[in-house]
Amino acid sequence: MFIAAKPQYDDDPLFPIRIALMPIIGFVLGMALRSPMAMIYPTLMFSLLAGNRKAFDPRKVFAAPIVFSATLWIVSGIVVALQGVPLVLMVVMFLIYFGAFFMIQKTGNPFGMLIAVAGVLTSVMGLGSYQAMDFLRTEMSKAAILSAVVIPLLYALLPPKTSELNVDAYVPSDPDGRATRALIRAGVLFVFSLYLYTILDFSNMFLAVAAMFVMVFSTRETMWAEVGRRQFSVLLGGGLAMCILTMLTISGHLIVLLCLIFLATLWLGHMMMNGKLVAPAYQDAASVMISLTGSALATSEPSFAFIQRAGLTIIGTIVAGLAVSVLDHILVKRPSRELPAL
Repeated sequence: MFIAAKPQYDDDPLFPIRIALMPIIGFVLGMALRSPMAMIYPTLMFSLLAGNRKAFDPRKVFAAPIVFSATLWIVSGIVVALQGVPLVLMVVMFLIYFGAFFMIQKTGNPFGMLIAVAGVLTSVMGLGSYQAMDFLRTEMSKAAILSAVVIPLLYALLPPKTSELNVDAYVPSDPDGRATRALIRAGVLFVFSLYLYTILDFSNMFLAVAAMFVMVFSTRETMWAEVGRRQFSVLLGGGLAMCILTMLTISGHLIVLLCLIFLATLWLGHMMMNGKLVAPAYQDAASVMISLTGSALATSEPSFAFIQRAGLTIIGTIVAGLAVSVLDHILVKRPSRELPAL
């Protein structure tokens, strides 16, 4: 599975400032549009920007929002068409999960992850409420399209030093047992989704989403490294969110909130460049911090929101890691290595 490299100061010294501005812009746009899901804007727009490296690449900046939105609408269309026949819908969703994981195993391209994300979100939301699913796909599409407008502006105002375009090196998994590994991961994600289909509780969506990000890795070593990284990210991002919310009890003005989010994201952007862990660990922490801060403002118990998010992420990653590790060990056949002739 592809892991984005650390941004380099020699290539892009303004990287932390650029990504720190995006959640502020997303917050303002979400409130200006009076979105019923305003938190989607800063979180999604930040994620679409933070994965870019080196010089501005129009192909990635414009393609990612378009492809994500199209995938969301296509998968949600399938959910709507099969909503009246749940059994057929579940079979189709399993096949979509399998296709997504097989794509990741075969190419190393994280696009398959977008398909799996779209499948989990739209199928669970669609079975619970068509209106909720419609709100979700519409607001996520708006946020994705707005990011295609805002990202070029940020690159124009805060340009990188290098003119070199970044080239992502995707690494496919071992071809032996590739289909079996994809089948195992699709089955585990389907079980998580089936649980969500049963209780129809959107607040527990993090359980399946956290599990999915762990399962995209093809070996037990990389998968358990991702489990640890996910737990670090949610604890760091949650801790920063709690600090911000505590400071808001002293001065609860919007400008204070935006300044605190900017400073926290700026620090995490700096850590993406200089931290001991891989860059996505701090990027994910920023996403957790942004989403928890916004969602906690809409509840009277922000500490419970953090505990729930952290608990679901930890449970989801550990259970998924254990299930996939055991099934991989049992079902994936490893090629026998002949001993060299003496």
